[in-house]
Amino acid sequence: MSLWIIYIALLLAAVGTLIVIILGIIGTYLIIVGRFMRYSPPVPSSGKVKNKMLQDAAEYLSNKSGLEIVDLGSGWGTLLLPLARQFPHHRFVGYELSFLPYYVSKFRTRHLTNLQIVRQDFYEANLASADLLFCFLLPDEMRKCGDNLLPSLKSEALIYVNRFVFPNIKPDRTVSFGSEYETFYVYRLDRTGHE
Repeated sequence: MSLWIIYIALLLAAVGTLIVIILGIIGTYLIIVGRFMRYSPPVPSSGKVKNKMLQDAAEYLSNKSGLEIVDLGSGWGTLLLPLARQFPHHRFVGYELSFLPYYVSKFRTRHLTNLQIVRQDFYEANLASADLLFCFLLPDEMRKCGDNLLPSLKSEALIYVNRFVFPNIKPDRTVSFGSEYETFYVYRLDRTGHE
């Protein structure tokens, strides 16, 4: 009986060590990527923000079909994956340049035919057919995105922006959970004007 306890203890120690090693590798990767990357590092949205954005987007998508939903910097796929599962009649595209998040999200989404993860700079993509966009980018990228991408979008496009706003463009709606870290903005281009 005591031999089984030793085996279980060794197994738990091995699993714990493996988890620490994996977290160390991922943490090191995120630090390096955040330091040397040209674009925003892959940081997932907070739980409250993510859940509310998903709920809002699901309400918008529920009575429609054939829409294109795009995530600019899709990271680990935390926004697109649940929506693509829930709405197989829509098309989902995630753009991600970071090596590890791209391959992880490609693996996670491999069985979904309506979801495509693309390793490409979204500034080089044709987003003219996008109906709904998600983005969580740093302020400099938000400025560049506002200047270079917004003019090419459909006039009725809906955009969910986590934390950082488009400069000089007023959001249609702000959703906050009490701090700037837990805030997102909704832009409807047909009702949004430059200030």
